[in-house]
Amino acid sequence: MSFNSTGKRIDTDALTRIPLPAILADLGYSIQQTGPGRFQADSPTGGSLTGGSPAGGSPNHAERLSISRLPDGKWLYRDQNHQNNKGNAINFMQAHGSAGFREAANALLPYLQPEKSAAASALLNDLDHRYQDAGREELQRFQSDIPLNRFVEAHGWTLDKKESTRTWEKYRNSAGDAIVVNPDKNFYFHQQNKGKGGGVIQFTQAYISSSLGEARKYLRDYSGDQRPEWKLQMQQRSADVVKLPQIEDRKTEWKALSPLSPKSTHYLITQRGLEPETLAAYGGSIRTDIHQTEPRAGCEPSAGRKGGELHNVAFAHVAIDQNNKPVISGWEKKGCSLHGPGKDKTFSGFHGNRGIAMFKHKDFDNPEARNRFSEVRNSVDMDINTRDDIRFCQRMILCESSIDALSKAQIDGRHPEDIYVSIGGTPSAAAEKSLSVLIRNKEPMEVVLAFDNDDAGRGFAIHMERYLTNEKQKFSMPTFRICEEFPPRDVKDWNDMLKSKAPARNQDHAREATARESGIGMGG
Repeated sequence: MSFNSTGKRIDTDALTRIPLPAILADLGYSIQQTGPGRFQADSPTGGSLTGGSPAGGSPNHAERLSISRLPDGKWLYRDQNHQNNKGNAINFMQAHGSAGFREAANALLPYLQPEKSAAASALLNDLDHRYQDAGREELQRFQSDIPLNRFVEAHGWTLDKKESTRTWEKYRNSAGDAIVVNPDKNFYFHQQNKGKGGGVIQFTQAYISSSLGEARKYLRDYSGDQRPEWKLQMQQRSADVVKLPQIEDRKTEWKALSPLSPKSTHYLITQRGLEPETLAAYGGSIRTDIHQTEPRAGCEPSAGRKGGELHNVAFAHVAIDQNNKPVISGWEKKGCSLHGPGKDKTFSGFHGNRGIAMFKHKDFDNPEARNRFSEVRNSVDMDINTRDDIRFCQRMILCESSIDALSKAQIDGRHPEDIYVSIGGTPSAAAEKSLSVLIRNKEPMEVVLAFDNDDAGRGFAIHMERYLTNEKQKFSMPTFRICEEFPPRDVKDWNDMLKSKAPARNQDHAREATARESGIGMGG
């Protein structure tokens, strides 16, 4: 046990817990945080390591100290340029002018007082904030400087041109892993491990260095001007990218379409499993695109090729035009083409430009109906909050297609305060922009990513979560939750859940007669 000059006991344990960065900063050292609980200190010039200088003096060689805080709260240092210069705060003071233990301890005692202790805590907080800011800036620089497709190619991944598109590039490695990269957004998702994806940092952690610190060290050799040829390839590639088409207002064309006809209604109910109540609730965004066909020579009438009207279901899409206004840009088309007895084949098409299809319940703007449904919902799920202002929606549910959006609405119970949205397949820039405007306008409390239960659907969910998170920060949107909801296991999409319950046709001749009578098929 040691005592100071006044006879009081010296608490050695407390002295070793004094933050070393605060002591060094008072002695003129420059301090930088290098990691959680880790710091680097560079000494001022002058002084003597072996003594002869006043207490607190500097050694006669340049010091670069590595400082660490142990899990028990004690601090240690090590001189990178002098192997014998290491230890705790007491050892440091002894090596820098305080000849004995008692003298070194007395020099440290002021740091146990409230004023010095508060100043030390403030210094550590300031260093930590600077460290966090620098870390975020570096990660952002990696993401902007390093093209992910070039990076994965440099690490042995091969482009699968047959399965790649202009938006998504598919890569495989020697182990059989497959990833899909979006060069424009500079992110990827893993096709086997559905929960894996992200940007350059996440890829490096997944396949090169698992820890964030090691990944950052590794990527420093690839950022900035380290790989100028990559930037050249990106510039060359961008010249080949097809620009988004100019969005035209097709409102007049849309209004010219027929309302939802009995024939198209028959298709949605008997083959898609949608209930009449669902079509009545969301029919404002649905019409019939009628296409005239010519009879084909040599085809028997029983084969459904006698010509006539083909009734395809049309779902309106809204996009943002060049004047930044929402317009009807086109529509999804769904129908059924008959290729012989018992061989119904679903037809999917599109007219115009893609955006998003929005399905708003007919009672969305009816306060009484909304309150009635809200009371029922709250009696079942107390976590769902309600809003008195009918301009806002409770939940906005994103699906891949309009059929899926209507199916999900039916499965959920057709709540008037919810809005269902189809992104029309692979998320496009037009769809993203339109969705951002819709969210800012309707201010949902929750956005549900309800895509297909497959690799592509889960990849879309990863992409849309990142996109919406960035949009929230960019436009200071009102707070809303983002969650995922996929169809049950062994079910691909939401409509599959309804089709399994749709009335079955047990005889081939009944199927032929139904298709012939309804006149549903490909066209337009």
